Formats: sequence, C-alpha cells, structure tokens
Amino acid sequence: MESDSRSGWALGLSLVEVMLLLVFASMMVYVTDNVEGRSQEPQEVVDNPKIQDSGLQASLDAATKKSNDLERQLHDMTVFVNEVKLMVGAKVSTKEGFQEAIESLKRGYALCQKEDNTLIEASVQNGVETVQVIGDIPSDLEVNLVKGDQTSDLDQIVSFIQDVYQYEKDHSCRFSYRLKYATDNDYRKARRGFEKYFYPEKMIRTG
Repeated sequence: MESDSRSGWALGLSLVEVMLLLVFASMMVYVTDNVEGRSQEPQEVVDNPKIQDSGLQASLDAATKKSNDLERQLHDMTVFVNEVKLMVGAKVSTKEGFQEAIESLKRGYALCQKEDNTLIEASVQNGVETVQVIGDIPSDLEVNLVKGDQTSDLDQIVSFIQDVYQYEKDHSCRFSYRLKYATDNDYRKARRGFEKYFYPEKMIRTG
C-alpha cells in the first residue's frame, strides 16, 4: 500500500513536471516566434526587390528632375548674359569684360589702352597751357611728342592732339587726360578744349 502511494506520488510529480515543461515550451515557442517575427519584418522590407526597385526609381526620377531644372536655369542664365553682353558691348562674357564695357558706356568711348589709358597731363595755370605726355604711346600712333615730353608751344600741342584724335577715330576709342588748374577760368578753359579729345581721369586744383 505504501509502495503504491509512493509510485502514485512519483507519477503525479512526473505529470506535473511534464505539464510544466509543456507550458514552458509553449511559452518559449510563443516568445521565439514573436521575437523572430519582429526582427524579420524590417528585413522583409529591405529584401523585397519590388520595394527596392521602386525606391531606386524614385531617387533616379528626383535626380533627373533636379538635373533638368539646373540645365534649364543654366540655359536661361546664358541667354540673359549674352543679351546683356550685346547691350553693353562686352567683348567677352567675363567679369573683366563687363567692367570694361560698363566703363566704356560711362565714358561714351572704349579705352584706347587697357592697362594705362591716361595719355597726357594738361596744366592750365592762369591761362597758360602746358601738356606733358605721361602715358605710353601706342606703336601705331605717330605723334610729335614721346613719353616724358612737356611743352607749352601751342603749335606742338595742337599737332599732337590732332594726331591723337585721328587715332581715336580710327580705333573708336578715347584716351584719358589728367588736369591741373589754378582758377575757375582755367578749369572751364581746359575742359572746353581738352574734353573734345580726351576723357577726364582726375581734376587737381593747384591754386
């Protein structure tokens, strides 16, 4: 009787253990399935070739649209720059080219010499005119004075200015000049005489 009781208790323990093991196993299966399922969900999105293809195509479409927009903007800007170039008479579509053209528009004439366009310094002191050549003479300009020469002889001044003016007409350009004057009358006299042929670079009052 005692042995039967012990064997029944042992059998009962075995059944309880089996039940616990089954419950534990079921819980493990449930947890494992849920964890694995959650970890695999993002991977399915990444590994799905249809989603990859649609994402790549969307990126390509966006890049193509942006490239087309930039090309259109570049074309519009090029047309605008060329129109401005024609309007101002720029020789080249560069910053320097536009600056030179704008200066020419302000002056009314192009520069005869790009580097240093100031050819003479004119001085009128109480009615007495003096001209000094302070700029380089272009090689194709034949005149009676050279750089560094200074004269108050009206015949020499007139001959020099006439040759310079002919050069300016032939080359559609205008040299600059610097003026020194003592009185208001000197100022007006100089401007009436020299600015028919030269563009004023600087005005200096000495008196």
